[in-house]
Amino acid sequence: MTATWLRDRAFLVGLAGSVALKVGLALAVRDHAPILDEGAYLKLATQLAAGAGYEGTFRPPGYPIFLAFWLAIGAGTLGVRLAQVALSAWSTVLMYRLGSRFGGERVGRVAALVFAFDPVLIAFSHRLWSETLFLTLLLLVLDLLTRDPEGGRWTRWALAGVVLGAGALVRPMLVTFLPFLALWLAWTAWLGRRTGGRLALREPLLHFGAIVVFCFAVILPWTLRNERVTGTFVLIDSNGPFNFLVGSQQEAAFVDKDDRWSDRYGMVDGQPYQLLVAGDAARAQTLAMEQGWANIAARPGRFLAKSVWEAGHLWTLDSFLLRHLRNDWYGKGLPGWVTPLATVVAAGFWAGLVLAGLAGLFLMWDRPLARFGILWALQATLLFGATYALSRYGVPLRPFLALGAAGLLAGTVPAGEVWRRATRPARVLTVTTILLVAVSWSRDLGLMQDMLRNHGAAHRFEMEQQQPPTEP
Repeated sequence: MTATWLRDRAFLVGLAGSVALKVGLALAVRDHAPILDEGAYLKLATQLAAGAGYEGTFRPPGYPIFLAFWLAIGAGTLGVRLAQVALSAWSTVLMYRLGSRFGGERVGRVAALVFAFDPVLIAFSHRLWSETLFLTLLLLVLDLLTRDPEGGRWTRWALAGVVLGAGALVRPMLVTFLPFLALWLAWTAWLGRRTGGRLALREPLLHFGAIVVFCFAVILPWTLRNERVTGTFVLIDSNGPFNFLVGSQQEAAFVDKDDRWSDRYGMVDGQPYQLLVAGDAARAQTLAMEQGWANIAARPGRFLAKSVWEAGHLWTLDSFLLRHLRNDWYGKGLPGWVTPLATVVAAGFWAGLVLAGLAGLFLMWDRPLARFGILWALQATLLFGATYALSRYGVPLRPFLALGAAGLLAGTVPAGEVWRRATRPARVLTVTTILLVAVSWSRDLGLMQDMLRNHGAAHRFEMEQQQPPTEP
């Protein structure tokens, strides 16, 4: 199965088309000015490439290190964009492998092509954000974990831990998934086999132990660096307390942060968190956590309601691509039909992917990949509900939904038969979850209408500044 994709002509043609499209877009935006976090990543990477070291602890180091490599060898930002096209191609091959494992070669082909032509993933491939690199590492971990979910050599589990650690250095949310990973291993063992009438948990525990040990073997050198630089414990980055504080603030509740941000968010002791953490990481983190818990204790009902609101926004019809278009971050000279067409394609693609993907994952949860996808969606929804959700935070959900959708619609068993064979709890969860997500889309209708009629003019990004801007 490893090389089956090399003999699949339809897949290879689709992969070539996807790569050509992404290379063309990378060339088209090669001279674009950095937008928002792109500037911060480039600043860190430029300093690294020049031998000036890594500044602070606010951002995880994985993506800046990736950028710095290409800058150091003289490839520039175009080299980064083309490298990301190569990573997206590798991710597409991994999707083919995972889909074939999930439901056969046809499912693998469909899942991979859905992934290859996902409008939002195409947009990330040529922008300087961490999502493309992170998805590649996430899919590689998933590939390693699902080759033989109940056995295999310990070296494979150790390698999965190494890649997981590398992924956590890009997006630390992977560390918070470890308890869910333990649950997935136990769940797989429970459904997979019993020994003498008793649940066999010894091997899953050993596998999980190997993953954790090698994961932290990758992370801890950076933790020690942070201790040396700041004098306090910072596992990967000091962004977590900031996210928690913003997620608990009354003035940040029920605000679509894709469209509006304020420098009031994340204030600690009268200072911006990023400024304080650069000079006193221990104090900044402690005060941010204390203030966050105090905010929740003061109005727990509002925090719960806000968390439900944010969890819904993780599944929004809005996207990174549409945000760039309505803010003219692709330039102001685009033809007038581009934004309305992109809105229909991107929002329609996501809506269909969510509906079919969730149904596939829940109705086929007897398969290890489906269970992993369900737990990943649950973890992301809880995490970003408790903090805050930007539309791009939902990007790692997309490969799992592609697998679920392909398994349901392209599998050897018709979708209707899959529904009839599914357990009653699976059917109830499918309908309930889809209804909740569909209800959350109702608040996107104004934005969708604005994007179609007025190119999103009423939803352009605004930075509310209450004080003179301060360099972190």
